[in-house]
Amino acid sequence: MFVTANDATGNHLYHNIGAGNFTNVTSGPELQSPSSVGCEGCSWGDYDNDGYLDLFVCGEGGNNGFYHNNGDGTFTQITNEPPVNGGGPDFNCASVAWVDYDNDGFLDLFLTRGNNVTPTSNLLFHNNGNTNGWLEVKLVGTVANRSAIGAKVRVKATLHGKTFWQLREITGGGGWNLQPLVAHFGLGDATNANTVRVEWPSGNVQEFQNVAAKQYLTIIEPPRLLASTTNGVPQFSLKGGRFMQYDIQASSDLMAWSPVSTVTITNLSGTAQIIDPGAPGSDHRFYRGVSH
Repeated sequence: MFVTANDATGNHLYHNIGAGNFTNVTSGPELQSPSSVGCEGCSWGDYDNDGYLDLFVCGEGGNNGFYHNNGDGTFTQITNEPPVNGGGPDFNCASVAWVDYDNDGFLDLFLTRGNNVTPTSNLLFHNNGNTNGWLEVKLVGTVANRSAIGAKVRVKATLHGKTFWQLREITGGGGWNLQPLVAHFGLGDATNANTVRVEWPSGNVQEFQNVAAKQYLTIIEPPRLLASTTNGVPQFSLKGGRFMQYDIQASSDLMAWSPVSTVTITNLSGTAQIIDPGAPGSDHRFYRGVSH
């Protein structure tokens, strides 16, 4: 967790050591205020797609802070890129957002300006990129909220010989510093992600294996089937997206699937009732809902 100081006393970085506990990081260039006046917003983003989140800090009075994550718990301050002082000496940076506005896989930087004396314009900096891989994941909720706010996206990949997980939470940001509802991952020299795991706010969990890098991936939340039986006849309550159509399928071995029915969710509750009167009298039977 990074906290900016609204004066020149310095910023604060807290390392999450798990179990709800943090340690105070006491050294590093990111702790020094880039401005003699103080700092406003800040935002994390892997701008060079090396798999580690970098940090940008909004300063007042002409200078911002730009810090590259070295991947070992330390940061290197970047001083020669346009976003650092591109706004000029009267530039007061109010908020920052990392956003891949042209969908080329590299996070661009948008800065808003605040000045109580003269009118000012905002600034947009295009990221020219490099050869590193990336993955951008857009979630569409059906059982959960459609924007998937509150979902967690985890990606496991091997970068430069090191295998580790990355985590992004879908959120609109906080305060003045908003962020897009797209999970962006840098993949370094990896040509694919070993695992992509989505944990939906509804409790649904999806996993995908060997996902190719350098793609914009849209994942739609699967419906939820709640099963019961009445006089031996399987009955289901399907929870899904309103106005979405689902094929209900059955199988005895999870390999061969046969159609049971097709339903379209039309009510406000997002549910539909399904009965399978033709179910054989076997000791087990599997069902799934597949969206169109």
